[in-house]
Amino acid sequence: MKKTILYIAFFFVYFHISGLSTTNILRLTRGNSRPVLDSKCCCDKCGYVIPPILQLPIVSYIACKGKCKNCGVRIPEFPLQLELIVLMGMFVITVLMQCSFCAVGFSFLFYELIRIVVVIVLGKRAEQFAKQYVIAVLAMVPFYVLTLFVALIYSLI
Repeated sequence: MKKTILYIAFFFVYFHISGLSTTNILRLTRGNSRPVLDSKCCCDKCGYVIPPILQLPIVSYIACKGKCKNCGVRIPEFPLQLELIVLMGMFVITVLMQCSFCAVGFSFLFYELIRIVVVIVLGKRAEQFAKQYVIAVLAMVPFYVLTLFVALIYSLI
């Protein structure tokens, strides 16, 4: 029972991280000039500001049936796929390594590798890339600390 609760806690932390990762990673790529930490997400076609509850690609894709709530244009599947890869990769690594501190470290290393690969494949943005990349890495530190705290709780149980 305790292990199940722990797995659920890790899943929710990683779910939130994976939602942030989509925006975080895609804003580092070519063709996107928005700052990494800008909380405003909007439809590329009509400019509709997406409400916070729908800013997690998995949630918004299901809730909006794969279309913009305002103009009806199809939502790209890549952010959804990216979120699922990050979520499942981090979660599987943590479970396979039995929720240890090393598991948390390797899951965040996996996340960074995904970020680097996507930026290389899609091309990095020209404007202030280094600064935005450092901000993106630092934005993940609180989640890393939170996840280490969950692993610490597990080791004490």
